[in-house]
Amino acid sequence: MKKALATLAAAMIGSLALHAQDDAGVRFGLKLSPNSGWIRPDTRGLKSEGNNLGYTFGLISEFPIGTSGNYRFATGLNLNYIGGKWSQEYSYQEAPADPPNILVRQLETSARLGYIELPLTIKMMTNEIGYMRYFGQVGIGTAFNIRAKADIEVPVFYAPPGQAYVQRFDKLEGEDIQDQINLFKASLIVGAGMEYNFSGNTSLLVGITYNNGFVNVLKDVELAEGKKAKAFANYIELTAGVFF
Repeated sequence: MKKALATLAAAMIGSLALHAQDDAGVRFGLKLSPNSGWIRPDTRGLKSEGNNLGYTFGLISEFPIGTSGNYRFATGLNLNYIGGKWSQEYSYQEAPADPPNILVRQLETSARLGYIELPLTIKMMTNEIGYMRYFGQVGIGTAFNIRAKADIEVPVFYAPPGQAYVQRFDKLEGEDIQDQINLFKASLIVGAGMEYNFSGNTSLLVGITYNNGFVNVLKDVELAEGKKAKAFANYIELTAGVFF
């Protein structure tokens, strides 16, 4: 997978180097994108528990491929905040019993993750229709984790000698879980939208993007029987941007 990512990235950058000599078509702008994110588990014992809201903002840039103006290498540098909720099975005893009375509870985690993101995409645009141009976009996203906070449920045990038995469950808010999150995240980016040209190089961009993670976001998170947790971070975002 890493070799495939490197090959695709090299092909995109190569296209940029070959076709971007005519810098008349190079564009820069800013974007702001609210998103709805969720965690997609890939391990038995791990369960998705819904969405968290987040946002992305940063620089967008485009470089022409060829001379038609309909194909562009689109990239940028974004600060990307996403999230999601998941739970894992936890087996416990409330009190001594013979035979043991084993209970099962879903311990929920509601995470907020921050990334520095570098998207590498190809943008395909229609010719201008009135003042509008429509586009589709596809590529990969590369991101590095810079922040990870979560609200988590944890068991509280009785004091000795009954310390093996759970007294209650507490909710801890704003816990730092960065040591449980992998540094690197890669994803498939698929999007569509439209641009409205005001005048000259100034255009308004609106669109919708689906970001599908394919690298495990969890690091050294153990489930029952010593299994390692595996899950992917996905989100949908609505984009508003301006090219100058």
